[in-house]
Amino acid sequence: MRDDRVFVVATDDTYAPAQYFEHLPFRRVKVFVLPTPVDSGLSAPRHVVERLKEAFRDVSQRGQVQSGDEFWVFLDTDRSLTDNKLHRTMDALRTARQAGFELAISNPCFDLWLLLHHADVLPGTVFAKCEEVGRQIRAALGQYNKTSIKPGQFPLARIPDAIRRARALETAPDDPLGQWPEQAGTRVYRLLERVLPAGP
Repeated sequence: MRDDRVFVVATDDTYAPAQYFEHLPFRRVKVFVLPTPVDSGLSAPRHVVERLKEAFRDVSQRGQVQSGDEFWVFLDTDRSLTDNKLHRTMDALRTARQAGFELAISNPCFDLWLLLHHADVLPGTVFAKCEEVGRQIRAALGQYNKTSIKPGQFPLARIPDAIRRARALETAPDDPLGQWPEQAGTRVYRLLERVLPAGP
């Protein structure tokens, strides 16, 4: 029997989330990220949800799921919510909810969560592309490459500030009808709120 909690995250991103969580020194918590494989063409929401379902089946069959473990889907609006993808994205979200998975959607991308470790973003801000978020991170840090996040760039000590800033971007943070942030926003904070009470 384990004495730690496990969070399994499937994401449409290939690099940033996996490296971010790899660098965080949580105690009594493990976060496993299932990124989109490089050049796989498997970043669509249905593929992300299927990866998480496969992981859940695998650990369940081996009897490794315990009370308190959680399974999360991370998606970016700049990949998933264009008009021609919206219907398929909604189907994938329904599948995820039916499986009991949690959702954390970022507008426009996960990189916004990283930016919030270092800077405020005004409510109502709209980023046309994820590259705009990356430019702001580089302005705050002097350098940033989402394919090669460096240890210490987004430290544990800054997570409470990131959570506060992410919450400030939500007009109704706990509204179950809000599927994703309509303007700049990221719901990654919801996972970190659950991780941190267990202790950094």
